[in-house]
Amino acid sequence: MEMNFCRRCGKPLKHSNNHVYTCANGHTIYANHTPAAGVFFMSADNKKVLLATRGIEPHKGMLHIPAGFLDAQESFEEGAQRELREELGLETNDYEPLVYLTSDQDIYPYQNENIPFVSVLFWSKLRGNKTLQAADDISAINWYTLADVELDALHADDIRTGIRALQKMFNKEKN
Repeated sequence: MEMNFCRRCGKPLKHSNNHVYTCANGHTIYANHTPAAGVFFMSADNKKVLLATRGIEPHKGMLHIPAGFLDAQESFEEGAQRELREELGLETNDYEPLVYLTSDQDIYPYQNENIPFVSVLFWSKLRGNKTLQAADDISAINWYTLADVELDALHADDIRTGIRALQKMFNKEKN
């Protein structure tokens, strides 16, 4: 991410170190990663994972999970719960409590800019027979055999990291 002007005083910024920018007035501005959260749902037998198909660019048609950037004042858990409500129509009583899985970082291409983000990924299981509704930026949702998920079909490295973590965790149960 490149920044040209100080958001505090409007003076030109000088790129001083990695993600640090300073202006002539001594203000320091950091180009930190944008926080994001996402959720994997596992089947009752831990053999299948619910994946979504992206319905919009970037990466339209590729596999993803319900996920997104956090809103101001949101925790990772709150952001994940909001994304589940927006993208699948789920309320917190429709699934088991979210369990931390892993975190990772990646780049999200948006309006000719590469936005660095860090995501915290959770996993859970659905309760009951709630009908899921693909909404927002999701065009479809399907169950995939966890062991057979094609990593190249996933649109982002953080989702690949999550799939690998699930495969490692649930493959242990088979032994």
